[in-house]
Amino acid sequence: MVSPKILFLSTLSGIATVTSAESGCRCGDSAYLAIPRVNLSTPEQLKPCATYKLLDARGSGEPQGVSLMFQNTIRRILGNNTGAVSQAVVYPAGFDQNVTSGVKFVTDIIKYGLQDCPKQKYFLFGYSQGATVVQRALNGLDDASMAAVSSVVMVGNPYRTPGRLSNYDSQGHHDNRTAYGLFAVRSLQSNDSILTFNDGLDRSGKVADICLENDIVCSFDPNCKCQLASDHLSYGLMKPVQDQIFDHVISRL
Repeated sequence: MVSPKILFLSTLSGIATVTSAESGCRCGDSAYLAIPRVNLSTPEQLKPCATYKLLDARGSGEPQGVSLMFQNTIRRILGNNTGAVSQAVVYPAGFDQNVTSGVKFVTDIIKYGLQDCPKQKYFLFGYSQGATVVQRALNGLDDASMAAVSSVVMVGNPYRTPGRLSNYDSQGHHDNRTAYGLFAVRSLQSNDSILTFNDGLDRSGKVADICLENDIVCSFDPNCKCQLASDHLSYGLMKPVQDQIFDHVISRL
């Protein structure tokens, strides 16, 4: 039986068409994602009402905890704001892309959190499959819950679509590329609707959907023959990206 991981990674090359053009992508190793994670706020810190709750959803293959793509920035945000707490979204993050429990986790945290802490604001982070979790959760929030979401940051979003105001490149500039994300391409090829968030949220300034130049998960490139491009693994290592995320979140506090 073929494992979900192999099926997922093979999709990157399976969708590609044969072409003679060269790509600027460099191949990465998904084993990097298996580095053990930490939780940045203790269970005791999560019990009281906080001014801000940072919810992050990790990507495929990352162990439970804060994603490597957000760990440094979330730690920095917590260090600059004593009213903030961090909580990692609990879900499998397996290569079968089953996000059901993660979506429920996010929607429940916000919905029931508002009952106990009506003034609490929420900041959502999603990397790769975690971006899918975040978008599906956003689509399931009621009006009160949506109003409590102050910021959304996604990196390596496989459903990224061009032409959105919330699209940014690695330097914090609006991204005018016309490429679709990997799963958005798959949806187009099968005549399915593309998972996304509504135009009102896109115009709100709350969302930053960041995609590195050679990340074939969020900007599919049929010329790249890598199963996984190194750019998809690099968000947590690039200071301009981390500064961009930090500045976006701080501006929404």
